[in-house]
This record gives sequence, C-alpha cells and structure tokens, in this order.
Amino acid sequence: MYLNFMNIKNKATLLSSYILLILLFANCSSVEKYNENLGKPIAINKLIKDVDYVQHKLEKLHPSLYMYISKNELNGKFDSLRKSITKPLTSKQFFFVMSPIVASVRQGHMTLSPPFKRIGKQEQKRLAKLGTGPLSQFDFEWIYDKLYVVKNKSKDKGINLGAEVVSINKITPQEIHNKYRKTYTSDGFNTTYFSRGFSKRFSTYMTSEIGINDSLHYVFKQNDSLKNSVISRFKTEKKVNKVAVTTIKVDAKKNKLEKKIKRIYGYDELSKTYSKNLNFIVQDSSVAVLKIKDFSKGKYYKAYAEIFEKLKQKKTKTLIIDLRNNPGGRVEEVVELYSYLTDKEYTMLQPAIVTSKTSLWKLGLFSKIPTIAYPFAAAFYPFYMGFSTLRTKKDKNGIYTYSLVGTKKRSSKSNHFSGKIYVIINGGSFSAACLLSSSLKSNKEVTFVGEETGGGFNTTVAGLLPVVTLPNSKLPLRIGLMDIKTTNQTNVIGHGIYPDYEIKPSIQDKIEGLDTELDWIINAIKKE
Repeated sequence: MYLNFMNIKNKATLLSSYILLILLFANCSSVEKYNENLGKPIAINKLIKDVDYVQHKLEKLHPSLYMYISKNELNGKFDSLRKSITKPLTSKQFFFVMSPIVASVRQGHMTLSPPFKRIGKQEQKRLAKLGTGPLSQFDFEWIYDKLYVVKNKSKDKGINLGAEVVSINKITPQEIHNKYRKTYTSDGFNTTYFSRGFSKRFSTYMTSEIGINDSLHYVFKQNDSLKNSVISRFKTEKKVNKVAVTTIKVDAKKNKLEKKIKRIYGYDELSKTYSKNLNFIVQDSSVAVLKIKDFSKGKYYKAYAEIFEKLKQKKTKTLIIDLRNNPGGRVEEVVELYSYLTDKEYTMLQPAIVTSKTSLWKLGLFSKIPTIAYPFAAAFYPFYMGFSTLRTKKDKNGIYTYSLVGTKKRSSKSNHFSGKIYVIINGGSFSAACLLSSSLKSNKEVTFVGEETGGGFNTTVAGLLPVVTLPNSKLPLRIGLMDIKTTNQTNVIGHGIYPDYEIKPSIQDKIEGLDTELDWIINAIKKE
C-alpha cells in the first residue's frame, strides 16, 4: 500500500512538473509571438474592423458619449478614419490615427494606450534584480514646452533640480510631446491638465519609443552649459546593522507600529510617501496642512477618524487641504471625507448614469487577474451581476441610473472641522479630487487657491473602468461606465473647479523649493 501511494505521488509530481514546463514554454512562446506580431502590418479590412469595434463599444458602454462632441461630429471622425486607411498599418501606426478620435470625446478617464512589447518571466526577474530603471530615477515636469527635472533619485547628484532635459538617447522631449499630444485629453475643454498629463506620461511614451533599457544617455542643460550623463539601473541596498537582542525587541514593536501606520495612511514604497499626511505648520497647531496624494491607498475610515480627532484635540483653527496632482480614486472615500468638512446633512452625488441594466457587467475582470484565480472570479461573478442589476433602475425618461455611495442623505461627523478651510488645486487634480472640490465649492467660506482643475466640475465619467482589447491591433482601450455627477452644479459647462485666487508657480519657484500657493495662504492667514 505504501509503495502504491509513493508511486502515485511520484507520478503526480512528474505530471505537475510537466504541466509547469508546458505553461512556461507556452508563456515564452506567446510572448515571442506577440512581440513579433507587433511589428507586422495589419490588413486594411482588419483595421477597419477595429475602428468598428471601438465605435460599437463606445456607443454601447459610454453613458455620456456626446457630452462635449455631437453625435454627427464623432460619427464623421470615425467615417473619415475608415476612408483614410488605404494601406496596412502596424499596431503602433494605428494607435496614432485611432487615439485622437478617442481623445476627441474629451473624457480624461477614457484612453487608448500605445502597444508595448511583453516581457518574459526570466527578463522580469533580471530587471527586478538590477533595480530601478533609468527613466524612473527622475520626476519630470513639462513647463512652457520644456521638460525639467523636479526630483533626482539617481546616483548622479551633479544633476541639479531644474535641469532641462535636452535629449534622451538623442530623442528630444519636444519630439515626444509633438508626437503624443493628441492621444490624450482632459475632462471637457480645460487646458491646465495637458502639461500635467504629459509630465505624468512622459516615461511611458519614451518607453513606447525606445523600449525598456538598462541605461540611457541623457543630455541636460543647467547653468547655461550642457551636461552628458549615462544613467543606469541600480538597486538600493538595505543596510543591516548588528544590534543587541533587547534593541531587536524594541525595534520589532516599533516596526509593527510603523507597518500599521503605513497600512492606515497608504504608504507608497517607491516614492516613500503617504497617501494622507497631516502636518501642523505653526507652533501652536492652529494651522494644519492635510496633503492627500490620492484617494486610492490606505484604510481611509481609520485615517480620517484619527486625523480629525487630532485636529479637534489640537484646537486647529485653519485647515489647508492640498489636492494638487491628486488623480482621484475611490468615490466612497471622498464621500466619507466630506462628512468631516461640513456641519450639515448632505447628499453629495446624484445617481450615476449608465447605459443599460447589464453595462456594469463589462468589468474586464478576467483580463486583470492571474489564470489561477479564474475559478474564484467565476464563482464570485454571478453574485456581482445580480447585485449590480438590482441597483440599476430605469427612470420615466428611459435613463438607467446606478445608486452609488453618496446618493443618499448622510449626516456630518460629530467631530467635523468647523474652522476656516483652504483647498489647493491644480491641473493635476482629477476625478474624485474634483468631486470633493465641487462639493466644497457649495460652501462660500471655503477658499480655493491654485489653478483650474484638470477634471470637470459637474461630472466625471468613471466609476468602473474596464479595459477592452481591440481584436486585431491588440490596443488596450479603457472606458468609463458611469457618469457621476455632484449635486452641486455650475452653469459653466466643460470646465473644472476654478480657484478663487489663481497662482501658478514657475520652474524657478520649484528649483528653489518654494511653495507659492501655500505661502500665499499663510500670508492670507496672517492678515486675517
């Protein structure tokens, strides 16, 4: 009996190893085949099928497709594109003719992305071992048609903040900007997002042009002279110190507390920053700055409960909420945060508009998870379908709406902040950051400083953002499924939240580490 069992076990082990080898080989083979096909021209009839596919998906799933463009104009763009395709194109060539039409809808969440070569598991391991890539070692900002370094994380400390990037591997940032500018959009008609959007996407666009590299040749301009620098991958080595046993025990407790704080406040290991960060900027704690980088990370219920309890204990009189370059995130998080910023009952959102009872089923769920998780996703999916269908209603005008968190009346928190509030915004403030800003605009006592947001005042088309793959070009298209509107609306259509006091920092301000918006607020507080 024992021998039979061992025999079965050995056969199972061999079978598992065999299957693993097949999967590994299939993965390598599929990666090579995919990369090879990227460079091949696609037949005209197949490209036109992809155009039809995009138009069909937008008409079927996008809830407010004709908000900023008429149906006739958009249909005309699709028809013109079909007529213009007179020869086979590669996926990348097709991207540059298809993406401007997607961008013409003027919905910033909806994007068609350029194609990228896939990387096999062995190459992924090699890159991870070598560390941070040469593009990721800098934070860039596009100002007045030039690209500047605003953060240097490389080993070359001779590259100053404010250094202009002249070229990377002989490609200028201006070439990249001219090539990709029409492939993305803001929400509506505002222009403040464009420079922020390009700054954020620059590394992606460069990778699309030159691929993933272990080193890059940069040319910088600083102090009226050119500096050449080869930036290579490097990995930060963790220093291990020998300490006493008692110290280890203390450090273990400290580490446990640090991990808890990181989970609550949403710590990002790459940038070494927290999603939510509270600072008191005067000695008596009367003025505090709450910097919110995003509404995606951390346990926000606990974070905001702790933050506003601390503000209450410190008897803080003025709260500055910094939403600059906040791309948005969870709708339920901004609804929760707003309950700490008002003293009234409130209904923050209108029911979200969707296209049908079943449009929210298009999650693209299986494209986002590993194959091994398919059975679990398949088991969960019917419950989600039933839940989303029950929450979708059809009104007397034939419009389908979905009840989100925030569409019901809520009470303000007992420890809500009752002092003076300032909000700092810019073109990088987007999505959920604009839902919060739009709601706060209903309070005339809240003062906004900075520049017009990149996201819209009245609405954002997001909620669920599935990615569908075009059948022939294999380009990924992300579509927002919900039109989410705040209850506080403006008559100015197609623009973001405007500041009460417009302040635009220069590149020199950034080089010198000046925070012009915050400085303005501090001076205003002193005058008051």
